[in-house]
Amino acid sequence: MQRRLLLHAILLAALIQGCTTPQVGYDYDRSASFSRYHTYAWVSSGQEATRDRRLDSSLVDSRIRTAVDAQLRAKGYLASLDGRPDFFVTYRAGMKDMMKGAATQRYIGDRAHGTFTTVSDIQPYNEGTLVIDVVDANTQQLVWQAFVKAELDQSLSPEQRDARVNAVVRAMLARFPPQ
Repeated sequence: MQRRLLLHAILLAALIQGCTTPQVGYDYDRSASFSRYHTYAWVSSGQEATRDRRLDSSLVDSRIRTAVDAQLRAKGYLASLDGRPDFFVTYRAGMKDMMKGAATQRYIGDRAHGTFTTVSDIQPYNEGTLVIDVVDANTQQLVWQAFVKAELDQSLSPEQRDARVNAVVRAMLARFPPQ
């Protein structure tokens, strides 16, 4: 019973904890001519199934696509209406259950007699990854990619999730197109 209470306390502490700053990276094909890109379309196949119900959700898919669409529109790109875009966009998302923590040793007793005790503070958390790919429509080659890794907070409200996804996608697309 005490073990169960401890586990619940650890889970609660992990959920209360705020999200960490996402680590964003990007890469691109330096020979690609990004100045000729004006229209885009989503790859029709969509997000690959991850077998994780937290990710394989129309809510998550819609949230990510809406954020990417908004950022691309803000940069002046238009969704292709004629079915012949200049580039395609796709994404992949993942989530891992992780543990973090530290162990501290303490000495209890006097100089002559005592013992060391170890106190561990281990907390579970979820680490999420998101990759956004831009593929040239003519060559079908990957020309730009952004990737992010961040700690996820499962206790966020839908509004907070929207804001978090929007902020992460904005950070990811900040360097698209490359200058």
